[in-house]
Amino acid sequence: MRILREWGPGAGAALMVLAFVLTTVVPERRPLALSIGGLGAVLLIGGLVLDRERVVRFLKGRRGRAAGASAGYILTVVAVVGLVNFVAGRHHARYDATESKVFSLSEQTIRVLESLPREVRATAFYREEEPGRGRLEDLVDEYRYHSGRLSWRFVDPDKNPGEVRRYEIRDYGTIVFESGDRESRITSADEESLTNALIKVTRDAEPVAYVTGGHGESNPEDGDRRGLSLLKEALTKQHYRVAPVSLTAGVPEDASLLIVPGPDKAFLTEEVATLRSYLDAGGRALILLDPGTDAGLSDLLRAYGLAVRRDVIIDKVTQIFGGDARVPMVQTGGYDLYHPITKSFEYQTFYPMASSIEIAATLPEGVIASRLASTSEVSWGESTQTEVESGRITFDGGVDTKGPVIVGAAIRRAIRDRADAPAGGNGPSGEDDPAEDAPDGEGDAAGDPETRLVLFGDSDFLTNAYFNASGNGDLGLSAIAWLAEREELVSIRPKTSEPHLVILSTAQIFYYFWTIVALMPISIATAGVAIWIRRRRL
Repeated sequence: MRILREWGPGAGAALMVLAFVLTTVVPERRPLALSIGGLGAVLLIGGLVLDRERVVRFLKGRRGRAAGASAGYILTVVAVVGLVNFVAGRHHARYDATESKVFSLSEQTIRVLESLPREVRATAFYREEEPGRGRLEDLVDEYRYHSGRLSWRFVDPDKNPGEVRRYEIRDYGTIVFESGDRESRITSADEESLTNALIKVTRDAEPVAYVTGGHGESNPEDGDRRGLSLLKEALTKQHYRVAPVSLTAGVPEDASLLIVPGPDKAFLTEEVATLRSYLDAGGRALILLDPGTDAGLSDLLRAYGLAVRRDVIIDKVTQIFGGDARVPMVQTGGYDLYHPITKSFEYQTFYPMASSIEIAATLPEGVIASRLASTSEVSWGESTQTEVESGRITFDGGVDTKGPVIVGAAIRRAIRDRADAPAGGNGPSGEDDPAEDAPDGEGDAAGDPETRLVLFGDSDFLTNAYFNASGNGDLGLSAIAWLAEREELVSIRPKTSEPHLVILSTAQIFYYFWTIVALMPISIATAGVAIWIRRRRL
């Protein structure tokens, strides 16, 4: 009994701590840990009961009261922390402090997740040791956080051959999305692939983009510098169907939009009439026109308050960065902050040999126009072709158009039979029309068809040579998505952590070396030696 009274409490407490550590570190040894913990509890309680007189004296003494107060403080802190964790587990928020938001989903993905029309089931066939599974699980957590209609499960193909046969899986790393009777399969576990797979299984109709040809336009099938194969590939990933069209045969009924990519020959009169009828009936078109060409579309564009000037945009900002002044650049502050195409757009775009666009001072009835992209104040529209060709270019007041100039514009016009259809604003952006300040489409009556037209004074920026230059491709894809009323079908740029370089001059290197590397350590060492000597003399 004496041994149990003297050593029981200490040994029991030690065994209980050991049991807790085993349970936490080695969960599979939980039965052993419980046995050790039970023995420790018996020893602790037995020792305290046998030595109860000393325990009572301790509790009544000053040290006992102090220990009780400390225990009360500890329990209070534990209770507060537990309460905070309980509340945070049910009402929590996330904040990504990285500059490029590497650990966050894009705004486009979040919109898709928040607007899922029905339940979606995703099955990922990954082995437990599969490379990239951990990264995918982190990404899945982000997707789940923003939508309760998306369910995920991971299946190990080696342990579940029945599931492999059921889904006819051929490759590790396959992810199957199911919603209703629709299915989509991907093998790339990146955000763009996941989001577009979600879109595919929850959208019953596939948008169709028809591309005109026969007038020297860029071809979606060509893989050369002037071709549009990269644009077609990006649209196909977003589940568009891209097909050629001849306007002499009319516009197919299933057309979501038309793309006119840089014709260098004029359209025939009947082709222009077909395009006009299509737009007047609520059609959608992306028209890309280059300097020095006449596509025969001037009257058509004028009917919507737009015109392409006969000039070439000169941009001194591009020249400052070592580029050609005839390749204007639109900086992040040059986009319309309210239009759906550009309101979240934060990338520079480049336009090799572009013409400026003019928006009529008084817009036609019902038309709302937006300056999608404008160049800097040190740019202008050069009207003298000989200066453009020679490269010796100067701004001539009264002849050239002073910047900033518009390189991309968008218009929309509701197709209404009612007499109270609103007229366009008096200014070039429709400032007097209250519908201009409303979100896209909200200023129109529900169900009314709407004409949408996007015009750029350049087609090269979407060709293979420049599609991946900065944000060129993203802007084109966003414009197409707006035209097709599929704003969620967007290009999601991969997020990377860019290194931040610090470049020091010779004088700065000299200063920081002697202050940080030399003088500071020497000063600390000298102070330490001085203190040691002084203490020895005391």
